[in-house]
Amino acid sequence: MGPGGRSQTPSPADAQAAGRLSSWKEIAAYLDTSVRTVQRWEQTEGLPVHRHEHASVATVYAYASEVDAWLGSRRKQIERDAGVLAPQKAVAPPRRLIVLPFRFIQPDPEIEYLSFGLADAVTVSLSGLDSLMVRSSLVAARYAGETDLQRIAREAVVDMILTGTLLRSGGELRVSVQLVEATSGRVMSSQTEQGELRNVFQLQDRVVGRIVDFLALPLNARERRILSRDVPASSAAYEYYLRANELAYDFDPAARDLYIRCVEEDPHYAPAWARLGRCCRIIAKFGGDPENFSRAEAAFARALELSPDLPLAHNQLAYLEADSNLADRAMVRLLLRAKVARNDPELFAGLVHVCRYCGLLEASVAAHEQACKLDPTVRTSVCHTYFLLGDYRQALETSREILGYIGPLALMSLGMEQEALALARRMEGTSTHFPLVACTFSCARALAERARTEAVALTERAIGLITRGPEELFQMARHLGYLSECDRALVVLARAVDEGFFCYPGLIRDPWLHSLRASPEFEAILQRAQERHAKAVRAFVEAGGQRILGAIPTPPTTASD
Repeated sequence: MGPGGRSQTPSPADAQAAGRLSSWKEIAAYLDTSVRTVQRWEQTEGLPVHRHEHASVATVYAYASEVDAWLGSRRKQIERDAGVLAPQKAVAPPRRLIVLPFRFIQPDPEIEYLSFGLADAVTVSLSGLDSLMVRSSLVAARYAGETDLQRIAREAVVDMILTGTLLRSGGELRVSVQLVEATSGRVMSSQTEQGELRNVFQLQDRVVGRIVDFLALPLNARERRILSRDVPASSAAYEYYLRANELAYDFDPAARDLYIRCVEEDPHYAPAWARLGRCCRIIAKFGGDPENFSRAEAAFARALELSPDLPLAHNQLAYLEADSNLADRAMVRLLLRAKVARNDPELFAGLVHVCRYCGLLEASVAAHEQACKLDPTVRTSVCHTYFLLGDYRQALETSREILGYIGPLALMSLGMEQEALALARRMEGTSTHFPLVACTFSCARALAERARTEAVALTERAIGLITRGPEELFQMARHLGYLSECDRALVVLARAVDEGFFCYPGLIRDPWLHSLRASPEFEAILQRAQERHAKAVRAFVEAGGQRILGAIPTPPTTASD
């Protein structure tokens, strides 16, 4: 067995299919290990990684053939270092599947929502199974209409692809699906289900059941509960749910109203309550509508009351808890969940977020690496973690995967102010439903332009739009510190810490807070953050965080140390 469980050197055909590996993440996925390990191998073991210098920043790439040759020459030493040469029982890795949006044989605008919605529903149904890794619907949507299966397999890192077609005839719907071996294109299984359009859930359920049976997936009691419990009571409720899902992935606020109609039609359908909670949280946080926070809390509570094992509810609740001064509680809950849902990348993405709020930055990075090992396409908030660690190049590279203000700030911290300004201006021109997001983009642009008066005004405007968002408050406080608005910065920083962002290492390290550190008020803020951080470290250890993430939290120290 090789590093990260890789059993043998890839064949030339595999290497040719893989071709150029265009990022640290792709190289790590190819070697089935973490980004941190790959970077260490480059420095200590001569892993062949190339750099391409752009005008803005260097990017990395590697060639699969060179990596294969290197792996063959270094295998024994790497395995010895990893302690994997001793004979051990082989454990089959989970199979990896992507469910592509279904295709209509004939255009049918009235039920077009089923193309994404039905595929998404199949994805969600299968995503709670430990023996199967299912790529997110957001990733699958990128490949709608794509016919190059090898490209999908390479980029999404999957073994199997589920494709499907839809055809309506009167009140009947025919669903035909094929399970395809990703690299060869061989059809492993095919099925056709037909039924009444008003009973779409039954068609979906039969598709899921056939996949589970064909792959002979072992199901434990928890997984059987997940597959059998969440059944909508009416066709109308399920139609609202599927229509809402398509809108929700584009952050369209109209999705919330459809989820509300769904739970009004069927108050016992837990997935709809969980998705309603997510919608309400996003609208409340970024749309300036604080009443939706209480709606989100109620929706998540109802979802977990109806379906205590529902992964979607647990993972999305963590983000709400982080903004509700409960990041440490969310961290412990997700760590305990990780013991029974070890193959859920979204769970580890949640840990990236809440560990950062608690100041456990190394654990946050480790959670990101675990999430990416499970699903190289997963999106996490690790760019914010790298930023707080002062690793601005990694913050910049990982910020490319999400739309946010960290990219320009990282470029500014690297001294690349013209590039920061160009990126901030592009972001400012991006359409968004949410006033807070638009304001933070404008603020980043004003900072990059050194337009001090405008930057202060935009920062204050953003603060006024934040109802629950302690990490956003922390960022606004550091902006004010950079702009020499020290008294105001201390007020906002105190609010950030007291409302739940007690990232003690960030308070110590961040250079934009330097102007505040001599004040007694800052010392008091630092003390409060240190106390909560220390409690979070103890909770992390007691919940088994070191074993789950392989990260040892650094004990809190004083700023003078």
